[in-house]
Amino acid sequence: MKAAVQYGPGDVRVEDIAEPQPGPDEVKVKIEYCGVCGSDLEIFAGTFGLMKTDGWPKGPKIEGHEASGTIVALGSEVIQGYHVGQRVAMNFRSSCGACHYCRNMMEHFCEHVTMGSGAFAEYAVYKESAIFPLADDISFERGALLEPLTVALHVTDLAGIKTGSSVAISGGGTIGLLTIQMAVRSGAAPLMVSEPVAGKRELALRFGADAAVDPMSDDLVARGMELTQGRGFDTVIEASGNLRAATQALELVGKRGTVVWAGVYPDEATIPVNPFDMYAGELTIKSAMVSPYSFPRSLSLLPKLDLEPIVTHTYALSDIVEAFENHKKGQAIKTLIRP
Repeated sequence: MKAAVQYGPGDVRVEDIAEPQPGPDEVKVKIEYCGVCGSDLEIFAGTFGLMKTDGWPKGPKIEGHEASGTIVALGSEVIQGYHVGQRVAMNFRSSCGACHYCRNMMEHFCEHVTMGSGAFAEYAVYKESAIFPLADDISFERGALLEPLTVALHVTDLAGIKTGSSVAISGGGTIGLLTIQMAVRSGAAPLMVSEPVAGKRELALRFGADAAVDPMSDDLVARGMELTQGRGFDTVIEASGNLRAATQALELVGKRGTVVWAGVYPDEATIPVNPFDMYAGELTIKSAMVSPYSFPRSLSLLPKLDLEPIVTHTYALSDIVEAFENHKKGQAIKTLIRP
């Protein structure tokens, strides 16, 4: 099969390799689409912080974790009634269910997590627990957005948005735009979005934002205070991964407000936090990593959201490096790779 194999930073080669075969409790999927995540770009560049941890698998390695496809083979011990030819989307990781974290409602910190074989390829294998059937009227393109949608759902859960509470969201990429739609459905009012790219601001307004501000040319904090009668926002979600935006979130939040850092930031970076401001405002800062226990609910939401405008580019697997380079320019929202 064809697969994009990463040998090192900036070194991804589309090669012919052996197809993976499912173990007893695994499912083999023919990949239809796999989305490019911001973390994929960092992995390609060799800058992703988790790559420095002991648990990160050594290369060469196939990446790609936002995928949809068709089941082509089942392990002998698969018990959930899946069948060959079934249309599915996948979680890229399966928790063990037995470690301390799994037993204490923290599956995303599982000590024995099993990863899918990588979806920047024609075929991939997953644990049975990572498989989610797609209804016949859900396109494979929409199915490939299931994993990022779970992240937006997890972020929204952490944010604790209440009906009528004020919300600011920084970043109009995939996670930001999905989170906007989730926040609107949670009753956010008013909702302000910060995004430097005009086309993404237009989508933010289409998805229900009350204001879309260019942080490069507008006074974001002043605009936020105007929208909240000088009080600041009840909730501020930073989804761009920009350190300046992560710091500015603390300037936008109001008394007893919550800040959620939902981006991936450089592992060596630090952000100044004034403990007196935290005390005086009774502020809460949270962060989001992947999306524990979010796939079943996100699957229910998948047909309800406006997703097609988020997919802006599609590339063949053979052109994956070109897709990465184009995505880094900042105009693309969700890029899909089709094997």
